[in-house]
Amino acid sequence: MAFDLSTAMTARAHRPPADRSLRDLVLARAPTDGTFVEHGTGVHCYRVSQPGEMCKTTVHEPHLIVIAQGRKIARFRGGDLAYDEDHYLVLTGRAGFSGRIVEASPSRPYLAVCIALAPDLVAKTLIALADAEPISATKTTGSGARLPAFVGELDSAIEGTVKRILTSLADPVERDLLAPLAMEELVFRLLRSDAAASVRAAVREGDDHIERAMRFMRASFRTDLTVERIARHVGMSASHFAHRFTAVARVSPMRFLKQLRLDAARELMVAHGIRASEAATRVGYESASHFTRDFKGSFGAAPGEYVKRLRGS
Repeated sequence: MAFDLSTAMTARAHRPPADRSLRDLVLARAPTDGTFVEHGTGVHCYRVSQPGEMCKTTVHEPHLIVIAQGRKIARFRGGDLAYDEDHYLVLTGRAGFSGRIVEASPSRPYLAVCIALAPDLVAKTLIALADAEPISATKTTGSGARLPAFVGELDSAIEGTVKRILTSLADPVERDLLAPLAMEELVFRLLRSDAAASVRAAVREGDDHIERAMRFMRASFRTDLTVERIARHVGMSASHFAHRFTAVARVSPMRFLKQLRLDAARELMVAHGIRASEAATRVGYESASHFTRDFKGSFGAAPGEYVKRLRGS
């Protein structure tokens, strides 16, 4: 994505203050009744000015829905879940449901934000959490065993992360650079909350072979890994492994591996001041140009430009 300095400066001048309420941030993205899609971000904002039934919807990846104003009932085949401004709804990613907005008016419309949680990001964060703390220390509760969704209490940490995501959408630079970081934080916080079981369902954690493969890839991404080598490590044929990995993580093994390398390189450059060429070598890239191309495709800017933007210099 080309970087337009004048557009970025104009957007930054009109950027919402960090202390704006969730209600105001959703209103800014949804100025009239309807659904407003933030393309390329997985974020949708909703505004409805009267109670009523909503169309039946089916989702195929996990979502977080936070109400900024009003109240709603989500209806599933196995039962109903009510939630409001003090609660969020997590969908596991294999859910068909309808809903009814029960509290809304022209003067006080129903306002909500829906955020898609990429399964590959969930998978990557699960592995990082397992490496950082014992399994017993992570949350495993949730009503997702009965329904393909979970309602939890909206705490300040989750709400604050959602607000940072919405705030970043007003600035093209922050949209490209900071919104993905806030998305990572959101998944991390949900996986340490009572919604963890529902979020984990998105990657079918019961598939031990794929979980072991992800661990192996995380530990060995700096080496010359191939699908065949990873499959051999977990005792599977290459073709079956590639198919199962993609079904679980919703991304191919090599795409998952590439993102691990790019994330590690980004950390080296931003947090430790490592030059792009050295970071590329450290994470397993043989070609600096190949690394630059992949980095720009993933993060929207070449490595050097990305670091300058993030540091504001």
